[in-house]
Amino acid sequence: MGGVLRIHFSDRDFRHVRLARTADPIWEAFLGLHVLTTSPAGLPRRLHPWRRRAVRRLREADLRAAARLLRDLAPADAAYFPDFLTPAESADGMAAALRTLRGTPRARLARELREAARYRTLPGWTRRLACDDRALLDQVADAVRHVHTRLIAPDWSEVEATVATDRERRLDSLEGGTVAMLQTLAPFVWRDPVLTAPYPVDAELRLRGRGVRLIPSFFCHTAPIAIADPSLPPVVVYPVRAEPWEPGAAARRPDVLAALLGGGRARVLRALTVTFTTGSVAVRLGMPASTVSGHLKVLRNAGLVHSERNGAHVVHRLTSRGRHLLRPP
Repeated sequence: MGGVLRIHFSDRDFRHVRLARTADPIWEAFLGLHVLTTSPAGLPRRLHPWRRRAVRRLREADLRAAARLLRDLAPADAAYFPDFLTPAESADGMAAALRTLRGTPRARLARELREAARYRTLPGWTRRLACDDRALLDQVADAVRHVHTRLIAPDWSEVEATVATDRERRLDSLEGGTVAMLQTLAPFVWRDPVLTAPYPVDAELRLRGRGVRLIPSFFCHTAPIAIADPSLPPVVVYPVRAEPWEPGAAARRPDVLAALLGGGRARVLRALTVTFTTGSVAVRLGMPASTVSGHLKVLRNAGLVHSERNGAHVVHRLTSRGRHLLRPP
């Protein structure tokens, strides 16, 4: 990290700061690949189990080829990779993102690949892509789909639940105003009116009244990432908070919680600082899933837990009231 990213706010920008509602599938696909090319020693512990599972999945030759193709375009150590790979339409899901990626105009392909070549030597095949080889662009889009479907999607409930918890925490901090929320975005530092963070190169992002879309990411684990093209809507991807919001708080007063909620429900409530589906809580606590489900129903009715369906899974997370109960007195 040799540079600094500076995001310049004006008064109007504060009214247009938006938090992504869910995990972004295309960003998580690329950032998951970055995790795979990072030594485990350089990763937060929460990513180690996923990395081990993903390495096993990569034994399949076609998946390795898809991952290699995307790493050629967007390596983990790149100071810049083309913005067309992560279209804003991914906010509407992977299908919308891939449609936009496949339709990238020739001029944009050439311009962004030329920009990438300023920072590193690109593989020879990218010259065909820059010359509007549509079959090759389809191959890139297919590679994104394969990586997401086979590397990321099997753990998507954990990704979504972690991102949803981070988002709820940021929304809680908005009670103190937009600046109060921006001050929680580690590794960023707020020095009015500029938000700064370590970055591979020196970069200036001037919002110019457009605001910014903030995307919390499960796999982003070091520096944030910003859309580079100043003509595009500003987007910044940042790492979710790595540790529980109140680390160790529950352990400091377990008897009080147990007396209030009952021992089993207190254990389930504390488990939701790090696990999010009924099955994952049950495995973590060594309880039958039916027992955990009953406890979750009581906690949900008390307003301490929020549950929502996400595909095949029901994901649970602490509400503001539930997190408040876990804080030290």
